[in-house]
Amino acid sequence: MVEIEERGIISLIGFEMTEEQKKLVVKIRDILDAEVRPYVLDMDGRCKDSFDWGFVEVLARNNLIAPIIPKEYGGRGLSYVSLALVIEEIAAACAGLAACMVGTLYAILPIIIGGTREQKEQYLPVFVSQKPALASFALTEPKGGSDIETLETTYQYKAEGYSINGIKDYVINGAVADFVTVYANSKQGKQRCTYQFFIVPKGQFRVNKIRKTLGINYSNTSQLVFDNITVTEKNIIGNYDSAYLLLNQTLDLGRALIGAIEVGIARAAYELVLKYAQEREQFGRPIYSNQGISFPIAKMATEIDAARFMVWRACSFIDQEGDYTQASSMAKVFASKVGQNVTSTAIDIMGAAGYIDDNLLNVYFRDSKVCSIVGGTDNIQQMIIASLL
Repeated sequence: MVEIEERGIISLIGFEMTEEQKKLVVKIRDILDAEVRPYVLDMDGRCKDSFDWGFVEVLARNNLIAPIIPKEYGGRGLSYVSLALVIEEIAAACAGLAACMVGTLYAILPIIIGGTREQKEQYLPVFVSQKPALASFALTEPKGGSDIETLETTYQYKAEGYSINGIKDYVINGAVADFVTVYANSKQGKQRCTYQFFIVPKGQFRVNKIRKTLGINYSNTSQLVFDNITVTEKNIIGNYDSAYLLLNQTLDLGRALIGAIEVGIARAAYELVLKYAQEREQFGRPIYSNQGISFPIAKMATEIDAARFMVWRACSFIDQEGDYTQASSMAKVFASKVGQNVTSTAIDIMGAAGYIDDNLLNVYFRDSKVCSIVGGTDNIQQMIIASLL
């Protein structure tokens, strides 16, 4: 057994959800069916111009904004596998809402992993009350994203604390966040750069613009400006110069969750087109009776299952405190391809009915693209996977 473990092979394989997980999924699906799914099309159009807290309020009432928060801070304390199940359900109803949730998770993961007890007691309970609240994770900048060593947001020590200057872009939840977790460096002359995470409360940063996006229209995406703002030592997450490692841990954990979003989108599109094909008749019979229709749908079902199991595998590695970096990247890149393939093929099958604005498939198609970009592009995931082979 020791030799097997050293080779990186899992000693246990399981595909069954626990009874507790099954009950959780059923409960969440019932909530979403009643309070979210019927209003997604309307919300998708309205939220292009302003943010509506309605869907977030649904999550808040059920302690689902950040269900991974430990029970000692009022959270559900879910495992990552259970969290993936929750995110898939939410994404299948509204991917924009799932993006709000995962954006918040990205912001609080550095606090959960490396924050002080005081930081956890101050910032985590915000997301377990009945009051809706979101946080955001500010990494990407107008001139850079994947190459984090070129990021230009800087911090400088001063007598009154730390001064932060820079612009962060494409920040999910940015304009509506209670606080922003900001990644900055100490770029000063020829000295070695050191990186730090800072917690910046709302009111201290400026929203420069609201980004109009192709999909996930429910979520807010913004450009934020940090103009010589000052935070104290209490706002630093982790030990000095530990943020690079903390960043990589956060990104690796988050990628599996982004994969779960894509699985949810793909599942929703698959269920919609399957129902359509079974009910739509041509030449006196359902179009599903034609292999040209049923075979692509069978391929959808197969690929969605494969993507889901890859997400579960990555999350299982996380729960077992194993090496999850490669598995997380694999899950994200594969699920993003599946989501885009499924939604595109579904439109091919439904034709004009799936292409118009008042069909949910139109929303799924636009939403599916984002997962190949956020959390590290597909090309970045391929680089990570290749480096670990």
